[in-house]
Amino acid sequence: MAISLAFYTTSEVAFTRSMDESSHNQLSYLNFNLVSPAPEMDSSQINSAFDADIHKFLNRWDIKGASVAVMKDNKLIYSRGYGYANIEKEEETNTKHLFRIASASKLITAIAIMKMVDDGVLNLDENVFGPNGILSDFSEMKDINHHKVKVRHLLNHKGGWSWRDGDFMFQAAKIKRIMELQGPPTEDDIIDFVLRHRRLRYKPGTQYAYSNFGYMLLGKIIERKSSTKYERYVNENILEPNGIYGMRIAGNYEWERKPFETHYYNHPGAYQFESFDGNFESVEKPYGGSDITTLGAAGGWIANASQLAKIVSLVDPENPSYQLLSEESQALMVSGKSYKDAFGWKGARGENWWRTGTLAGSACFIYRKDNGYSYAVVLNSSVWMGHRFNKYIKWMMDKSITHLEDLTNQNLFYQNGIQKNLLPLAI
Repeated sequence: MAISLAFYTTSEVAFTRSMDESSHNQLSYLNFNLVSPAPEMDSSQINSAFDADIHKFLNRWDIKGASVAVMKDNKLIYSRGYGYANIEKEEETNTKHLFRIASASKLITAIAIMKMVDDGVLNLDENVFGPNGILSDFSEMKDINHHKVKVRHLLNHKGGWSWRDGDFMFQAAKIKRIMELQGPPTEDDIIDFVLRHRRLRYKPGTQYAYSNFGYMLLGKIIERKSSTKYERYVNENILEPNGIYGMRIAGNYEWERKPFETHYYNHPGAYQFESFDGNFESVEKPYGGSDITTLGAAGGWIANASQLAKIVSLVDPENPSYQLLSEESQALMVSGKSYKDAFGWKGARGENWWRTGTLAGSACFIYRKDNGYSYAVVLNSSVWMGHRFNKYIKWMMDKSITHLEDLTNQNLFYQNGIQKNLLPLAI
């Protein structure tokens, strides 16, 4: 028999944990892990010049709240929340607050895929579709060339689909109408739609075309190979074993926000839209405009900046303390003839790797630099220029991190550790 428990209060949450009754040690206490890492710096560690740069940036672009983390040589040297997580309630942002990270989720998915490769569960040259494919049950298709799509093609956006057909992950109303569905399309519905109604525009493996659909497929592949839900597999095999707790796949509406999750703000003057599920005639796009939950492996995670920095450190070959992946898998993720050949990263040039994420009401930028610095910035507001805003985040951060040179010997990962509350049980 297995016991599964969850506990909530108004200010904190202990996420669901499972225990086997055959283990007395596991039943001797409940380990309530909160959001981690989420260090709390004291006044002696705060750098006023760095903070001033961040506040100036937020004010200039009317950004309501931000989570920022900076590493040097894979040590977390600075981590703070800025502005407001909920401006209406005057709730200030702290390091525990979680933000939608949009397409930065692809980095997490790629890491999970490469972990499966290292564990011998998956081969990058396995077919995705077809009689011998991982997703062989999706057999009805308009274009038999889908049989040639391999796992590695999904990782670097060379599956053969094109933006000329639009982004399949944001076509809920069209797919619902064409497929004559009763509700919004599920992941399986979207796969059926693409295979039955769309042709590949390129031979798989030959042409880069950014694909959210491809990364959603990677999430399905993880589920098939692990016999576990994607979110659970990532938490149990990538995040939690490395002290990262609290990350989840986001909901779609405001009332579906997870514990510690921030509020999201679209840019002033933004249009309203019909909700993705057709239930509301007009919604603010951050809440119901898109199906973030179904986007999942391609763009659905919530996290804080410290957690994202920790993830980067797990796959950095220069990290002397720990390596999540084999040297071969690490190299594959950031190598190739073009910077676009990277797995999970938006791009990689030499020792500089970056990952972006943009949704209505949120933005994320992660940068691993060749000088030993890495940083993650997550915002709960969007600006009118969309994904092009990432270059302004980069320019600001590259300048601002020079203020932190005196802090490069501290490591907030170890200072705060995994935050735990132990509750004894009477057995």
